[in-house]
Amino acid sequence: MKKHKTIPTLLFVLTMVLLFASLVQKQTHLWSFKPLNGVFEPSPEPELTFETYSTGQYQAQMEPFLKENFGFREPLIRFYNQFLYDFFRKSYNKDIVVGKDHWLYFIQHVNEYYGTELYRWYDSNEEAQATYDRQARLMWKLRAILKEYDVDLMVFMAPQKGFLYPEHLPYREKDTTTVNAREYYAEKFDEYGFPYIEMTKWFMDMKEADTLPFSLFPQTGAHWDFSAALATDSLMRFMGELKGIKLPQLHYGPLHASNDITLKDDHDIENLANLMRPIPHKDDRLFDAEVTFSTDSTTTQPSALFIGTSFLMRMYYFVPFSEIFPNSQYWYYNSTVYYGKDYKRMTHVADLDMLQRLLDSDYVVWFSEGDQIGKMSFGFAERALMTLCVSEDRVAEVRRHLIDSLSHDPATIERLKLDENDSLLSTKLGGMAYEILGKRPERYLPELAGDSIPTARNPRIPEALVIRDIKKDSAWMMNLQCQTVIHNTTLEQVLKMEAQNVLNDRPLMRDEQDVVSQKTYIESRVKAMIDEIRSKPEMMQQIEEKAKANGMTLEQQIEADARWIVNYQMNNHITD
Repeated sequence: MKKHKTIPTLLFVLTMVLLFASLVQKQTHLWSFKPLNGVFEPSPEPELTFETYSTGQYQAQMEPFLKENFGFREPLIRFYNQFLYDFFRKSYNKDIVVGKDHWLYFIQHVNEYYGTELYRWYDSNEEAQATYDRQARLMWKLRAILKEYDVDLMVFMAPQKGFLYPEHLPYREKDTTTVNAREYYAEKFDEYGFPYIEMTKWFMDMKEADTLPFSLFPQTGAHWDFSAALATDSLMRFMGELKGIKLPQLHYGPLHASNDITLKDDHDIENLANLMRPIPHKDDRLFDAEVTFSTDSTTTQPSALFIGTSFLMRMYYFVPFSEIFPNSQYWYYNSTVYYGKDYKRMTHVADLDMLQRLLDSDYVVWFSEGDQIGKMSFGFAERALMTLCVSEDRVAEVRRHLIDSLSHDPATIERLKLDENDSLLSTKLGGMAYEILGKRPERYLPELAGDSIPTARNPRIPEALVIRDIKKDSAWMMNLQCQTVIHNTTLEQVLKMEAQNVLNDRPLMRDEQDVVSQKTYIESRVKAMIDEIRSKPEMMQQIEEKAKANGMTLEQQIEADARWIVNYQMNNHITD
């Protein structure tokens, strides 16, 4: 009997030791562990007051906080994840599906192959098909309008992992009653004569031929690997044929084994699984190579606007995109804007003049892959059509009517859980009106409705076209950049002023004699760039390391980097 009594005692003691160690680790972080991968929304630590305790608010908020902040959290979670993987071939992450032979897929890869992905976004196959029809029609309208201003809109469909490697998918019954978004859009675009590239079929042919020394997709990754560099060449050739111009030619260096940085992205699903040890990689042939480009007197380096998903990130990781397409931008999910050298600078689409950006581009490329294209343009087509066809005042007027209608709808007020006199009410109603108008602009703006190309145009277009022409004249741009010092304003405002001078046949600032010297202007921009560098700790750390490597003082390196950035921005007409 004594022997049996000692077991619970030992378990109790062991539990107390582990709890004590966990508390010590939580408070002191005595041991450091590899952080978990993924995006987490941390729960704030609640404040203990009589009111929060008596109402139960403190207890309710403390529970999720403790779940995220107990000692040894990282190794325990990895241990549990490894247990699920080893014994059940499952992942705790609901977005990850474990396939055969240690292959990993995101849930949308599997759903799209088996015909059920559309049910995550639509109530029925008919609703999805109606949405695809509408979106294809919007894109066709948008292309026709942009083409009037010599801007080519096209669609690029990246390949789908599930369709390329179905042999490793877990078995399910296929739903043969649903439409495949990728195939359906391809048929609609063919009907409209809309230019597009569909990469899945081409990649399936390459896989069947098995002539490439590298994999088309990593075994435990969601995105393509070095195969993205091959697709870039196809994209550039297609763009050149679309306008009848010659783009830079890509050159591929000798293949070499992928480095640790490349492999981290190649195994992005595996990283999110947060396991204790690496998954066996039997089928991966992961290589990399240096990609350069060449130009000659007949080459054109166009301005391009890319809108789309993370597949583009892998293309510009392997290929010098920002150098091939100077002054290009990448609108990630039509939300975050990446631009500048290697797309290292960031802003938001909402902060840009969309009309000017559209008309400044030689190409607009909507970029997606099969399981994402079902959601199509993430609002880009709708907002671009509004921008090109309707004045800002008209949009504001319709939005005010929507806000007024929503404010008199008891169901809306109740859903917002706000009192009629609440100061946040007008802000939330404004956001709802903006979202409603953005989703279905043709419902509230009759000039966009119907099956024909809209004839209405934004009255700002003539000004935007003059600004586009000014930007192509380097001497004129240099003069106006200097004018920003005289007028103490931004280049954007000076460009608008000069455009109005052109449109109204007034004297041009370009011809004024009293202009700040180019040297003065450059020095003002260098000073501003130095201040910007100093305000960014991450950038300062990189510059400190660079200064040591170059044998320079920190101040010398900051100024050298600032001058390089300003020179690059001016050569590529980047103004912010």
